[in-house]
Amino acid sequence: MRSKKKKIGLVGYLGYATQNPIIGGQMSKTRGILQELERTYPNQIVCVDTSNWKKDIVSLIAQCFRVVKQCDIVIIMPNKNGIKVVLPFFSLFKSAGKYSLAYPIVGGWLPGLLQKYNYLVKAIRKVDYLLPETKQLRDELIAFTNTPIDVMPIFSTRAPLKKEDIEFNPTEPFTFCTFSRVIPTKGIDDAISAIYRVNKEKKRIVCKVDVWGPIESGFTDHYQKLFSDYCDFVSYKGILSSDEGLEKLSQYFMLLFPTYYAGEGFPTTICESMMAGLPVIASNWRFNNELVEDGKTGYLVEVHNTEDLAKRILYAVEHKEEVKRMKFECIEECKRFIPEQVMQNLNEWIKSNHRD
Repeated sequence: MRSKKKKIGLVGYLGYATQNPIIGGQMSKTRGILQELERTYPNQIVCVDTSNWKKDIVSLIAQCFRVVKQCDIVIIMPNKNGIKVVLPFFSLFKSAGKYSLAYPIVGGWLPGLLQKYNYLVKAIRKVDYLLPETKQLRDELIAFTNTPIDVMPIFSTRAPLKKEDIEFNPTEPFTFCTFSRVIPTKGIDDAISAIYRVNKEKKRIVCKVDVWGPIESGFTDHYQKLFSDYCDFVSYKGILSSDEGLEKLSQYFMLLFPTYYAGEGFPTTICESMMAGLPVIASNWRFNNELVEDGKTGYLVEVHNTEDLAKRILYAVEHKEEVKRMKFECIEECKRFIPEQVMQNLNEWIKSNHRD
């Protein structure tokens, strides 16, 4: 006999419970899914924010037990540290709570954790539905579990730009941008070095780069010095507000994303740059070759190779019409990031398991 519960639980990293949230894909996607769930299933969502779990573990466990008691659908979306508590907890109480368990996975770090911790492998085998962000990650997870898996890419609740809104009249110096957490492994230092190489080769300032995003804790002094040393062609712009985000991004020539961040999955950076009609020069790292089609929506370069990145930057500024074409390709490609489309599989699964 099916449970009479009528609530849907979302337990994940929302960033509201801490004064210093980790701004990135995990928080963005968890908030986006919560927003869509609240729109589709009004007054049915029981929400638990895991962003402060280390400092308030007792409160978190109490809230999780409330989800166990009230919900017949539980969706977990903690970050890399929270998964060590949240996944085993909801796997352990699944039989007693009689709920169905789904896990939309953000980032590419989960297979590494599963290789390291056998207790997480046992726990994930009790999950009813997995939703990684890329096909490659799906294939990596198949080695650990027979759980049904569908790909669920990142999405943005912002409205994408229209093709007629794209303005493209670039002049020298061409302004590129980065749009991510400001940390070396996201390729910020490599982007600056590559721009420096191009300007040095041309013996004038051909290119500039604007850096957008929060500076990672512990790197403030490093980047203050770096921005000061290269102030002729590097500007730190701060955090891009949601109100101006896509329109501001659309004004740049191209986005630079030479990441080599170990936990990279489907970056919100790539999603929202395409929604802004902004082609990406990205490193061929982790799943980027599944997200950026070389020569169509951007270019792929060797990982952590500033010389290769500089060559591609120079090629781009010498082939402006090609970049213009890619801007329109990005607007076309971003249609697959519409929330209703991205949420379709999860919504169908919820409806088949939830007593509404």
